[in-house]
Amino acid sequence: MKFSIGYNHDIKLLDLLDTYKDNIEALYFPIPEHYLGTGRYIPQSKDYINQVPKIITKCASLNITPQLLLNATYEGKFGLTEVFLKNVLKYIKKLKDIGLKSLVITNPIYISRIRKEINDIRIESSVNCYVRTVEHALYLKDLGVDVLTIDRDINRNIPLIKEIKNKTGLQIRIMLNEGCLSNCPYRISHYNYLSTKCKLPTKPIEDVFMDKFCMEIYQKEPLKLFRIPFIPPEALGYYDQFIDYYKLSTRVFPTQKINLCLKAYISRYFKGNLLTILDSPGLNYFEYVDYDMCTKGNFFEKMLHCHLRCDECGYCNALFTKAVLINRNTFIKRNKEEERKAIRLYKKDLKKSFISDNKAQNYVKIGEAYFRLNRYKETIRNIRRALRLNYKGSGAYSTLGLGYEGLKNYQQAIKALRKEEKINPKDKSVNLALARCYKKIGKTALFEKEINKVVRRRLD
Repeated sequence: MKFSIGYNHDIKLLDLLDTYKDNIEALYFPIPEHYLGTGRYIPQSKDYINQVPKIITKCASLNITPQLLLNATYEGKFGLTEVFLKNVLKYIKKLKDIGLKSLVITNPIYISRIRKEINDIRIESSVNCYVRTVEHALYLKDLGVDVLTIDRDINRNIPLIKEIKNKTGLQIRIMLNEGCLSNCPYRISHYNYLSTKCKLPTKPIEDVFMDKFCMEIYQKEPLKLFRIPFIPPEALGYYDQFIDYYKLSTRVFPTQKINLCLKAYISRYFKGNLLTILDSPGLNYFEYVDYDMCTKGNFFEKMLHCHLRCDECGYCNALFTKAVLINRNTFIKRNKEEERKAIRLYKKDLKKSFISDNKAQNYVKIGEAYFRLNRYKETIRNIRRALRLNYKGSGAYSTLGLGYEGLKNYQQAIKALRKEEKINPKDKSVNLALARCYKKIGKTALFEKEINKVVRRRLD
């Protein structure tokens, strides 16, 4: 079984196609925003319109299907005008002449019109069509769809998926690793916003679409994590006999992470932090999900037969306690037991990690947890390990400086904090830490200078 993956606007991803040409069935990429929005807002470079022919040519050379996304859920006030649609059709025909083989479409009006005007191109319904009934699927078949992508929310309803396939006779694609909430009440509004974001001149009210609402739901009901309708790598065997195409959500993944995700699904085996292969910013509420613990508890089998009798069962609550770490930077203050859990999980992950960036990140996380346990020597030791692995992210030098401050080695603390300030110049906490250190060594002028920086940044 092969997979479709999404273009992440990193041209280096095309090199990855060579490595996995026998495992990738299709590469999907958005129509340039000049023509139409997209269901996942990712800023497009000015050169993107020139990258599209290169993507198509590269795919053709490897016998991989190039797929153009027309998956916006809202096209704006001109979306159904003849001039607008003709412009889109003209562009599709141009790409078809150089090798475009497939379209992924949300709007049923577009499906019908394109089917009538363009021959010999495969039309797939977008996952944003929200197909979750036989009747809906039959409508799309009548409009001209060749492949149905089913709604994520019925991913684990195997009898229903089989019924849709049998009643329509169409090929079925299923999205595996999207991490959005099951039956999310904000989904339609969120995708409408994303579809037109490139044309909006102002920010939304209170940043309401910055995944704020999903995190608020998780804050109230963290066990909703286990209801996310993703399909893990080892569970593909449940679907092989009736699913025609597997889709990985990767458009916002860095290329290295796409590589990791592909390896997991190709091998049908994954150990470690489940969040590394799931795609949803809302999952930032969580920091770590130990998937080893999930598989030991027959997680997916239990989810397939879950009847939501949570008060009687207790399975998810017990699993959450053992396997899940909530992000320290969200809504809660982690207690010491949670920090000890973080050290255990990240040390366990280090034994499996084969990507140096992941190892460096793990050492930083371990160092941060040790700091909050007031174990400063272990803090410094782990941050140094991360830096030796050429860790480039923010936070490492800050934690290192705080560790030295905890040991009252203020000169070393200042040295580390100065490096952090260069990396993350807007972080007021770095200046506060510097001010404390300068006060301890009697540098009054430098202490006042750092305090003034904090005041100015607060005013800004």
